[in-house]
This record gives sequence, C-alpha cells and structure tokens, in this order.
Amino acid sequence: MAKPFENTGKKIPFEEIVELINKKCEYKFAVISEEIDDELMDKARKKGIDLTGYKHVMETSGNRHSLRRHGTDSNDRTPLSVEDFLLIPYIIKYPEKIEVLDTTTKQHRLKTVRYRKTIGDTYVYVEEIRNGRNKSLAFHTLYKRPKKKASQ
Repeated sequence: MAKPFENTGKKIPFEEIVELINKKCEYKFAVISEEIDDELMDKARKKGIDLTGYKHVMETSGNRHSLRRHGTDSNDRTPLSVEDFLLIPYIIKYPEKIEVLDTTTKQHRLKTVRYRKTIGDTYVYVEEIRNGRNKSLAFHTLYKRPKKKASQ
C-alpha cells in the first residue's frame, strides 16, 4: 500500500499539488494545461524550438524551491503565498509578456520561457523547456514584485 504522499507515478489535479507544496512529500506531478499559446509557439519556432505536443506541468519539488527562495520565510521583499501558485494557469493563458530565453537553467541546462503578468503585483513565472519522451514546459520558478507606480 502506498504512503499518503508516495510517488505512485500518477498525475494529480493541479489544485491538489498546490495543497501539497508546503508538505514534505515525495515527488508529485500535475498537468497545468495541455494548451500551448499561439504566440508562444511562434516565438519558440523563431528560436528553432517546436513545442507541438508539449504541455505545461508542475512538480512539488520546484514549488518548494520557489517558496524557500521567495516565500514568507524568505528575505524576499514581496513574498509568495501558496495561493499565488493558483494564479499560474491564468498567467500562462493571459500573459502580458512572453519570452523564450536563450539562457538556461543551472541544474538541467534547459532553455526557459518567462511570463509576466500584473495582477496587483507583477508576477514572473518561468518554465523549463524539457525535450525527449516527456515533452513539457515544466515549472521552474515563480516570484512577484510590487507593481511599478506610474511616474507623474
């Protein structure tokens, strides 16, 4: 019998993974969205990347990393709450800016996609472009900054 948060290899609903972020559980995986925005597809093609068949995914380990660096117990000036993670599907679907970056992640050396969206504060969401058998745009980090005030 599997332990409550044991890796069973099954996907779980996105909302459930958000609840698991703070818990010290083993690896869990959720699909955020199976739709790739046309603007993102075009920008990726210009960089020589074909995102056909990709989906947006999230893992508990990446989320815990973001909370350690940008959460309420960090020194971040605009700390994340677990509820901020629930905004990710909205940020992906309605971004103000999407960038396919040539810079790579330190750990996996993968190219990244960065989204910006202002919802009170300005949210920055970054995904790794994972190739191979499990084609996915995987959660890398999320942080927020205070909305810049318009100069008068």
